[in-house]
Amino acid sequence: MILVDSSVMIEALRRPDPKLQNLFTTLQPALCGIVVAEVLHGARDATHYTKLMQALASFPLVSMPDGIWEIVGRNLWSLRSSGVTVPFQDAAIATVAVENHAELWTRDAQFRLIQAVIPQLGLFREPP
Repeated sequence: MILVDSSVMIEALRRPDPKLQNLFTTLQPALCGIVVAEVLHGARDATHYTKLMQALASFPLVSMPDGIWEIVGRNLWSLRSSGVTVPFQDAAIATVAVENHAELWTRDAQFRLIQAVIPQLGLFREPP
């Protein structure tokens, strides 16, 4: 499974790219609720919000069970203890990927910092 980060989704929605659309169709990646919320947060108005919801609805959603929050907390503690500071939502997205044995598809460099502390985080390599 491949979990898509908001950095990829936002770029794909801002500038439709046939390569990305093809990868979405071929790979059938999933989203988690935090990514959905981050994307919707950027809506310009009600019409744009509706368009974003329609686009996001085509992706399967990975659930975030209640028990994952303790793991998110442990991962945030491990990151902080190692001197790595990242946004809460990025640590949560990384945790969802690890717990679901999914590769994370991101264009955000700070996930490499997370991976240095949490090596179980697999990062998807986007084909050229």
